[in-house]
Amino acid sequence: MDQNNNRPAVLMQVSETQIQELERQFAENDRKYWDELGASYGWTPAQTEEVWSWFGQRTPKASDKQPF
Repeated sequence: MDQNNNRPAVLMQVSETQIQELERQFAENDRKYWDELGASYGWTPAQTEEVWSWFGQRTPKASDKQPF
């Protein structure tokens, strides 16, 4: 991880479009597809888990949002 908000270093290797796709899959809690994305980006399972955990610390899941 780098020191900028503990952002995993592997995120420096993906495009904004890929980040948006990761955000979408995280919000949907689609871990199976998330793991497939990580593998397609050339990440190890540990790197994929690191990014998932980082997203969990920074982004509330859609299911966690309170209705108005």
